[in-house]
Amino acid sequence: MLQALRDAGELSLGEARSLTRQLVENGLTGTLVEMEILAIRLRRRAVEVIVAPAE
Repeated sequence: MLQALRDAGELSLGEARSLTRQLVENGLTGTLVEMEILAIRLRRRAVEVIVAPAE
């Protein structure tokens, strides 16, 4: 997950770790396009991803 997030957003390792923690605990919020692009990158690395509307 860290590498996929770093590649998607050109993040530092610390930023990617923080974003990974947020993703696992609460999920991420963004536009459908942003989330689908991230989901594609994560799925390529065998990470199960669900993109759904925020509640």
